[in-house]
Amino acid sequence: MKTKNILAALLLMIATCVMADNQKYLTITLSDSELGRDISLPIVQRITFENGYVVVTTTEGTHSYPITLLDRITFTEKDEADAIEALPEQAEDLTFKNGTLSIKGDGMLRVYNTSGALVSIANIKEGANISFEGLPTGVYVVRMGNKTIKVRK
Repeated sequence: MKTKNILAALLLMIATCVMADNQKYLTITLSDSELGRDISLPIVQRITFENGYVVVTTTEGTHSYPITLLDRITFTEKDEADAIEALPEQAEDLTFKNGTLSIKGDGMLRVYNTSGALVSIANIKEGANISFEGLPTGVYVVRMGNKTIKVRK
C-alpha cells in the first residue's frame, strides 16, 4: 500500500511539472477590459503586490496593474496571435506630437508596447499632456476608453 502511495505521489509530481512546462504566458485580466494582458513567462522576473497594485517585473521593465481593476491572474499556454486591426495615428481625444501625448477628457489611459505588454497606466482627470521621453524609440498602442491609436516615438 505504501508503495502505491509513493508511486501515485511521484506520478502527480511528474504530471504537474509537465503541465507547468506547457505554460508560456502570464495572463492578467482586468475587470474594465475584455482582453487579457499576456506577458511571456521567460521574461517575467518577479510578481509582487505593492501599494494597491500588482507589479510584474520583467527583463523589459516593470508593469503595474491596479488591484481594484484586477479580475484574475492565470498562467496560459496560448500560442496563437490575436488579430490586430489597423489603428489610426490620431483620434479626436488622443493626439501625439513631438514626443508628447495630448489627452482630452477623463478615463483610464493605457500604453502598450508592440509585444502587447502594458508599459504605462494612468487615471486621467480633465485631460493631460504626457511625455514619452522615458520610453525607448518604437511603436506603442495607446488606449483610453473606446479610443485606441498607434504612436511612433
